[in-house]
Amino acid sequence: MTNVASGKKLFAIAILACLCAALIAVPAYAFYYVHDEAVSDAADGKGAIEIFCVVDETATGGAVTSSLIFVPEGSNAAVCLDEAIMSSQDQNGLDAIHNYDVESLADRLAGANYTVEVYGAGTQEPGTQTTYDTASKGGEDTTLERFDNVVITVQA
Repeated sequence: MTNVASGKKLFAIAILACLCAALIAVPAYAFYYVHDEAVSDAADGKGAIEIFCVVDETATGGAVTSSLIFVPEGSNAAVCLDEAIMSSQDQNGLDAIHNYDVESLADRLAGANYTVEVYGAGTQEPGTQTTYDTASKGGEDTTLERFDNVVITVQA
């Protein structure tokens, strides 16, 4: 009798799990059909675009770091300073596990002299992070396009 009771409990749990999964999946599946392309076209939000941000601190004894960041569409290159975040890379032991301190690139470069250059996607020399085979599209005021490369060079 004990085995029958535990079997009924497992069966009831399995049915409840299937019911919960169905309650989650059906609205998500229906969302696809209710919200079509017209909803996206009529939306006034611009969305986000991907930008590759390179920070070259070799002139001040630092390293060249790079990251993929997301910025609002229509932004200029100066927005990358606020959108890019930096974390401490020189942590060991428990600090590396438990320390989540980050700062924006603008905070990190406060008081430093730097230049901002924007390059189009696909203009980077193979095997490099800061060498490009075309001229810069502009500086901080340049409107960014998807996959642009923003190179921030810190000067001594």
